Amino acid sequence: MENRVSRRSFLIGAGALGAGLAASMAGCAPQASAEKEAGSAADGSPSGTSTGRPAFLDAPEPISDIKETLEADVVVVGLGVAGVSATRSAAEEGLKVIALERCAEPSARSSQFAAFNTDNARKMGIEDVDAAALVNEMMVQTGHRADFRVLKNWADHCGEAFDWYAGAYDGLLWQTPEGEKYDADKDSFVVNRNQYKPYDPAIDHERVFTGTLSFSTPNKGGHKPIMLANFEKAQATGNVDARFNARARQLVKEGDRVTGVIYEDVTTGEFTQVNAGKGVVLATGGYVRNDELLAYYIPWIHNLKDKFTFTYAHMDANGEFTDQGDGMLMGHWAGGHIEEGPHCAMAHGDLGKLGVDAFLQLNALGERYINEDLTNDHFGSAILRQPQTTIYQIFDANFVEQAKSMQSSLGAYTSIAPETAETVDEWTSAQGGTIDELIANLQVDADVAATMKAEIERYNELCEKGVDEDFGKAAERMFALSTPPFYAIRYEVSGGPSDDTHNALRCLVTMSGLSTNKHAQVLDENLGVLPGLYAVGNTQGGRFLGDYPATLAGASHSIAMTYGYLTGKFIAEQS
Repeated sequence: MENRVSRRSFLIGAGALGAGLAASMAGCAPQASAEKEAGSAADGSPSGTSTGRPAFLDAPEPISDIKETLEADVVVVGLGVAGVSATRSAAEEGLKVIALERCAEPSARSSQFAAFNTDNARKMGIEDVDAAALVNEMMVQTGHRADFRVLKNWADHCGEAFDWYAGAYDGLLWQTPEGEKYDADKDSFVVNRNQYKPYDPAIDHERVFTGTLSFSTPNKGGHKPIMLANFEKAQATGNVDARFNARARQLVKEGDRVTGVIYEDVTTGEFTQVNAGKGVVLATGGYVRNDELLAYYIPWIHNLKDKFTFTYAHMDANGEFTDQGDGMLMGHWAGGHIEEGPHCAMAHGDLGKLGVDAFLQLNALGERYINEDLTNDHFGSAILRQPQTTIYQIFDANFVEQAKSMQSSLGAYTSIAPETAETVDEWTSAQGGTIDELIANLQVDADVAATMKAEIERYNELCEKGVDEDFGKAAERMFALSTPPFYAIRYEVSGGPSDDTHNALRCLVTMSGLSTNKHAQVLDENLGVLPGLYAVGNTQGGRFLGDYPATLAGASHSIAMTYGYLTGKFIAEQS
């Protein structure tokens, strides 16, 4: 087969982005600096070209030095939860799969997965979820910018997908609510840690759904052993050829159809072309580590980068972060549509030991600023808009009992462990036998101290009335500060490394990407199907826009897993 690829039949992948990447790419066009890309032209549009179009949207020159050509039915690009699921699903359908992973092994993250409407979920204490009601709430939370059909197809199949995924691990136990409590130091099990009280519209400020299961494996292995078991299941079919240290650089097209991938061995710099007879699945994750993309698509995160701890530091053999938007850009250069903004980042935080329980919050000026009854994603958005990005959470000696009345949600706690209560003096910022003493121990200036005292008096007055006239918090969560000792947690957003992630805002991943239909088929600029190309995981658009809603904990992981599972099957069916 002719190895040289014509200008008409190629689209270069993500070789022009990230520190040192342009130099490593043979034949790439010169790129504007990151500083220029992230800036603005005179007309206010992003710089990078004379028209204001950012240069990263233009395909670099083609790679022509192809050392080897391989053949497969399906190429899966990226081996996170979405890519592993797609690899196993396609392989089990009898398709020959070549799987490419930029790192030296598959990459696993959180252990939470939304899963419901199956017998396994029911025995774990999860009542059936109305999928349409859930999706409608997610649509509200995303300003109706998401694609209802994409979310609904996930909600309709996430239970069966989770059963299939969990079933890959031999000997996995299911810790039912009334059953034996397994030992996390020696047992591998599924557990329901999110048994929320039913949503009550008369009380609850935010609507959340119960339907989350978590993996627990010895030595805090979390989800990774389960994912590796799925990868081993895929390999056991005999249909998988996995290539590690393999960074996809370019999509190959014949006419309008995507027909393959060119990847680079990051340890040698050599290029291999893989032809895909039935489809290419992009599962490369998001672009949280790409400054150019972050500045362009999510500037409200990029401009406050110093306020966040950036987690999940997956790197390749060259020490470069892998969340660079490779799949999204390759798909765009192949004619795929990058969804309209505002793009979404999973960026949130908790208030130390009490999470985001709805106790009184004051900002750095001493002012109450919000209805405190929030999930942690909304808390993170709110605190970034406060003076000095600093707030105080204030409560009294009755906090353990009062926590039982808080709304169960992501980042909130309705049960305070005895050891947490006993060490309250250690994890709070200040204590006091009176409100005046508490404020004095916070060491704020006189004006802030006076404002704090007035706001606490006003809050106590509203608690006595049983009506929050100022912010509308439910009376059931309005607790007067009346029983000493009094406590405060000072929370200042500073970013950087953190040993205790509950004391930092965390930016985990970006969650927007290529527009797809409900079968994960990438759509072109006219929103028609781009033949041969699929996007799953954080490369797939249509799921979350603006903010990641905490409507259902584990939705992100679950969507990645479910769409990997469904996409392998769909490609086989189309064959």
